[in-house]
Amino acid sequence: MTAPLRTLRESIREEWAWRIRPHVPRVAHRAMSAALRRLHLERRLLHWLIPPSRKSGFTNLSWATAEAVHAGLRRAAESRLEGDYYEFGVYRGFTFWLAQQAANADGLAGMRFFGFDSFRGLPPPRGLDVRGAEFKESDFACDRATVERLLSRFGTDWSRTHLIEGFYDTSLTPALRAKYAMRPVAVALVDCDLYSSAAQVLAFLAELLQEGSVLLFDDWNCFEASDEHGERRAMREFLDSHPHFTAEPLFEFGGQGQAFVMHLDRAAPNPPLGPR
Repeated sequence: MTAPLRTLRESIREEWAWRIRPHVPRVAHRAMSAALRRLHLERRLLHWLIPPSRKSGFTNLSWATAEAVHAGLRRAAESRLEGDYYEFGVYRGFTFWLAQQAANADGLAGMRFFGFDSFRGLPPPRGLDVRGAEFKESDFACDRATVERLLSRFGTDWSRTHLIEGFYDTSLTPALRAKYAMRPVAVALVDCDLYSSAAQVLAFLAELLQEGSVLLFDDWNCFEASDEHGERRAMREFLDSHPHFTAEPLFEFGGQGQAFVMHLDRAAPNPPLGPR
């Protein structure tokens, strides 16, 4: 798909999500959703199935990120990749909720969903993360009770869903992986903004990555797309210290995001992680 067509598609979806969807009568939305499901179009038109929700505060910060998650899950389904979904940086939970809806639409009935968040916002930036003023302490804070209420209201299957509370330097432990018998990564969304947080996430995922795992970095081009800061630096250092992994660029999303598919034990060295 060409860049202009992608831009047009994203504009239509943003218009639906923010301006049209909140005013669609519930009965009309239910009828439209039922028709799409009967026609087996829910995989490609998942955004039309999202219920009106603006008054509840349950909305996405970026439709491009939600669509990237859907694309990653569709790839997992089409390649028959076994594993779970991991999201680091849940905020109000919309993209996390959408991931389960997308997985269901794609036939990933056995997938589990793990959401990791402090529920107090970002930790105080230190060291490399102090650069500029892009992020500050407590940005994107939303308490756990609110997130759980919103997820429940819109039909989250809690038998397959787990929220892990805490800052990553203390919550992401081998004991946590063992407690939940975490399975390999099918898709992981890294939306934690800071270098320190992204580095901790990647260290945690090292034991869970498999051939074909999709990693989505929502803030890849923050910090002026510098390879010395943010998620870019964290990924570069991770690959340097784990040479048996290769990260193949998959697609960009939303101007700031970058998707990779992970490969194991490939002879070829890691390609450039993406100029900007």
